[in-house]
Amino acid sequence: MDYTPTIDISAVKAQTGSSSQHGVFSAASEANFAQKIQTYERILKEVPDSFMAWSHMSYFLARSGRYREALGAYVRTLNIKSNAPRIWFNYAVVLERLGYYSEAVESYSRALVVSPYYLKPMYGKCKNLYRLGHYKEALASYDQALAVKDGIYELWYGRGKVLIKLKRLDEAAENLEKALTLNPHVSKVWASLGQALMYQHEDEAAIRQFDKAIKLDANVALYWTYKGFLLKRLGRFDEALYCFDQAIDIEPAIADSWHHRGLVLMNLRRYQEAHNSFETALRFQAYDHKSWLSLGWALEKMGDYEQAIKAYNKSLSIEPDQSFAFYHQARCYANLQNVQSALEHLRRAIALHPETYMPQALNDPLLRDAQTQAILAQTPAAVTAS
Repeated sequence: MDYTPTIDISAVKAQTGSSSQHGVFSAASEANFAQKIQTYERILKEVPDSFMAWSHMSYFLARSGRYREALGAYVRTLNIKSNAPRIWFNYAVVLERLGYYSEAVESYSRALVVSPYYLKPMYGKCKNLYRLGHYKEALASYDQALAVKDGIYELWYGRGKVLIKLKRLDEAAENLEKALTLNPHVSKVWASLGQALMYQHEDEAAIRQFDKAIKLDANVALYWTYKGFLLKRLGRFDEALYCFDQAIDIEPAIADSWHHRGLVLMNLRRYQEAHNSFETALRFQAYDHKSWLSLGWALEKMGDYEQAIKAYNKSLSIEPDQSFAFYHQARCYANLQNVQSALEHLRRAIALHPETYMPQALNDPLLRDAQTQAILAQTPAAVTAS
């Protein structure tokens, strides 16, 4: 029972010297922003339609983090003059900051209508198409940007992320390696390369990339979580446990870290600790069917069959038709001497995956009594096999 984490590495802040992830507005550090805003307010009282005053007012409102006010101010600016690409770009950044990604794409596009080779709106458009899940359009936009200038690591990195989403993993790895030749000091690029290799099941190579990401920034929980997952997949459970503990120390509220930590502890037969990890994962993500399923498995191993059945039922209420849950409920009912319920749940497991659970049941000491074998012999799968 396992699954690959799918958390997006791109959400991690870049370790880079740029002023801001949007390339225009850094955190307001100058104490005179408020004074500048007041100055332009006075000018606008005198000259209400001053393009210069509105454009500066919009900019300093945004720099001050007053994005909703900046949004209105940019609308006024663009009503006065609609063919200024820098204003469309800055307006798009504000829209992006407020989470209006579709509108940001439109505004970046308007900047490019006026100035087709303006690289900043090209990059902004790419990023927001990616955020919207429009991966093919994002890829085309990255290609356009790279045709203008191909020596920028962010463009190769972004293109690599898009290719991961499109499951073009060899190309993704090549793009991310290109980004790293341009700038080897950004931890999330190493981590994304690790992610691409992980999806190709090149686990040892992927671990090396996450190690490089961790060397650059050891305080990102996701890097430790992914490395732990890979070590777990390789059966290196003690090392994996260390990684998940590191991730949890950094960011205690990541349900995935607690869940995978629990799975490692199950492999180490430390069932009570695994149970506690799954319960913690569920505190942070109560509707995760995998953690309910794993909690049921831990309870079953601990001999608490009634509570295990309840946990399996919780998992099935979120994600029905899980053969693993039905089969293990059958085992729990068998342990509780409830033969009728055991057989009912066994039938459900076999109906979903006969190739797995029919031979397993026939060799299971709990489920291979004469009555069970007679019922199994009557299943459609058994009749077909005969």
